[in-house]
Amino acid sequence: MKFAHIADVHLGREQFNQPFRYEDYLRAFREAIEKSVKANVDFILIAGDLFHVSRPSPRTIRDAVEVLELPRRRGIPVFAIEGNHDKTIRETSVFDLLEHLGLLYTVGLKREPRKGEFQESKRLSENRYLVWGRIGDLEIHGLRHHTRWQLIRGDANVLRALFKGKRGILMLHQAINYLAKDTPYQDAFDLRLSELPDGFSYYALGHIHIRRIAEPSQTGLSGPLAYPGSLERTEIREASHIIRYSIRDKKPKVMENREGSKGFYIVEDFAPEFVEVETRPFYSVRVEGKSKAELRRKVEEVSSLIPKDAIAVITLEGTVKGGIALAEFNDLLKDSGIRYYTFRSRVVGEAVLSKERLSEEELFTEWERELLMHLRVEPKEFSEGLPEFVSWLIERYEKGIPAEAMVPKKAQEKKAEPEEKSPQKAKAPEKPPKEKKSLDTKNPGKEEKNHEKKPVPKPKNPASLDAWLGRGKP
Repeated sequence: MKFAHIADVHLGREQFNQPFRYEDYLRAFREAIEKSVKANVDFILIAGDLFHVSRPSPRTIRDAVEVLELPRRRGIPVFAIEGNHDKTIRETSVFDLLEHLGLLYTVGLKREPRKGEFQESKRLSENRYLVWGRIGDLEIHGLRHHTRWQLIRGDANVLRALFKGKRGILMLHQAINYLAKDTPYQDAFDLRLSELPDGFSYYALGHIHIRRIAEPSQTGLSGPLAYPGSLERTEIREASHIIRYSIRDKKPKVMENREGSKGFYIVEDFAPEFVEVETRPFYSVRVEGKSKAELRRKVEEVSSLIPKDAIAVITLEGTVKGGIALAEFNDLLKDSGIRYYTFRSRVVGEAVLSKERLSEEELFTEWERELLMHLRVEPKEFSEGLPEFVSWLIERYEKGIPAEAMVPKKAQEKKAEPEEKSPQKAKAPEKPPKEKKSLDTKNPGKEEKNHEKKPVPKPKNPASLDAWLGRGKP
């Protein structure tokens, strides 16, 4: 059994608002499909984010159809799930059109059953079906992208409940904490490794744009976890080359990014082998200087090291009297022939007095960090998962938040330190206690009873956030 595993294609994207980048993303997808067909794979997996937006342009849909026709003509089925860029708040998406045209088969939760040569389904409730792919005896399961609070609800694990006893391949578009290090999802992961359902021979993953593999010997799961990464370079972290030119350097240093090339996996007997696709050179450049003249000189020197067809993101750093304006640098490379470049500034106008860097634990309380992790999603995803988020928030308040979780870690450590002994000061004479004034104007001599605050009544409808914010008032 041999198949291709592709993820994070992002068709339709015009990165940096440059039309030529649209063609770059399309070319990478076409190359991946052509190489998959040439390798005589039995089927192809697309693990989410085939498109860059959930409502792609007619041109993008046309191009996707033309590329997906290549495996269809050879009788090679394509199985796919929707990523966070593909899905809509409503369950219908452009994937339904592609499925109707016979170009791919989506797997996961559906409102209608599926039955055919490459698909099967099982009824879960009145209008909910679990749909999976089938190639011979091999089952291909999957689920479109979900937020963490949709997948993990208290002690309930939706994935384990949904795929209990299932075997074969599991396709997900989620960030797993074990493989999210040094990515934007390091502190905003969707799932912990321990939360994945076991029993699958291969975990075809998408969402993290960097190529990563974790073998069963590392994870304890039955099959490898594999991220092929995005097919094109989608941000500066994925640059093909890095140039650093600091104040201490006599000349710029050019390095290849350790993350390496872009591409996808050809998987045979559940062992993935990386296949490279050609991508445009992408340079991440950092230039440091103490004056505008020094920065300009270094930028001109660096430009000779960047290929003409490349993209370059140039970050200026240093302490310069009066600061700088990026407009003063935009003209420097206009005759360099570089296909596209842009400048960013980290230049400060005066020396930073404090070099102390505060960690996340020192800035935020444990409760704030937990809340921020849930909120670090795109607005569309937040709207979709709002009911689950509200339920999680109310459940968290009902259980109670420990006092230590409401204080940053550094503040807790300071509090635990013994106070320094100070010279004993003369004690001020204690003032006699004031007599309690009666609040009863009709009986001025009568003392007020029960001055304690009454507890806030629990709202009748705890699922309503407005009810909680309104302190239980109707």
